[in-house]
Amino acid sequence: MSRIAVQFGAGNIGRGFLAQLFHESGLEVVFVDVQRPMIDALNTRNEYTIHIVGEGAQDILIDNVRAIDGQSVDAVAAEIANAEIVCTAVGVNALKYTAPAIALGLIERQKTSAAPLNILLCENLHNAAEVLREAVAARIPDGMRECCLLNTGFVQTVVGRMVPLPTPEETQADLLAVRVEAYKHLPVDAEAWVGAATDYVGIERVSPFQAYVDRKLFAHNCAHAVLGYLGYARGLEYGYQALHVAEIKETLQAVLAETSEALVRKHGIDRTALADHIADLLERFNNRDLGDTCRRLARDPLRKLAPGDRVMGAVRCCEAQGVQPVALATALAAGLRYNDTGDPSAMEVQRLLSQQGLDETLRIVCGITPDEPFASLVKSALVAGGSS
Repeated sequence: MSRIAVQFGAGNIGRGFLAQLFHESGLEVVFVDVQRPMIDALNTRNEYTIHIVGEGAQDILIDNVRAIDGQSVDAVAAEIANAEIVCTAVGVNALKYTAPAIALGLIERQKTSAAPLNILLCENLHNAAEVLREAVAARIPDGMRECCLLNTGFVQTVVGRMVPLPTPEETQADLLAVRVEAYKHLPVDAEAWVGAATDYVGIERVSPFQAYVDRKLFAHNCAHAVLGYLGYARGLEYGYQALHVAEIKETLQAVLAETSEALVRKHGIDRTALADHIADLLERFNNRDLGDTCRRLARDPLRKLAPGDRVMGAVRCCEAQGVQPVALATALAAGLRYNDTGDPSAMEVQRLLSQQGLDETLRIVCGITPDEPFASLVKSALVAGGSS
């Protein structure tokens, strides 16, 4: 009997990362999606190619795949009833639509005394596992709910592979092909895992999981945003170009030094291991074949500068651990100056600055009060950067 991985979402992360891990682990990948051209292409060809670019460049054929329309709830549930593992990469707004099929699939598994099932959540939402668990639980009858949930792991993950959006030309040439970097580690919450500790390629059960979440957000995501803001300010197109500007690299390294110290103090992360991870991260940022633009790295400052997100989350983490976020103030100031007219979020920040002033913008966008020390650091950084 075929070992099946049900993959909700056949987008870039689903096809370009997760399916590779399942494929290399010997599983058949059943995609669940609602985009008819994607579904038809997967079912016609039953294979596609991942293009690894940069260091370790190679083409990898992902075969033994098929797809189901996500609106066919019964058909999706039938696959879940027989699956070895399930994964979601559908986006925050679509996550709730996976719940009906998952609930039906879990009910069927309970009827047949199937093995415990782990559902990996690859979503940009810190409590995605809780959100999905509650949505699924609401669709399971009272008499079966407890048993179904006890046998199901809703497992948060940290997606670190960089998968750029395909160009229109790439999509036209091959709808299914995807360009990615070689990095293929997927840390998952070991405490949420149920049943046997099955080994899958690239999937690493880790504890405490929050340390990996914070490392991704305050190192990887924060540094990416900083690179985007500083690169855009210099008129550069690509993130890798910004890495080769001495002043930008110096600021980026200072930001990473602050966040690294905070992570070590908060989680007891090994300094050498963290330094190695960050050195590798900077090498990966330098992968010109990914074609990551400064605009993509910087886009949506309303989200990226919000309380708890990559920049302000790093700021508050530093403050809580007694680390002065001086370089982070420079980074946030650059985010406030980001004024790409093609980015509605950036234009809203600029409107707030123009109509409400800096203090009110910092309060609305970042959750910074005028009288706190970090507000002064940001103002000084804005003056140093040529803004008022």
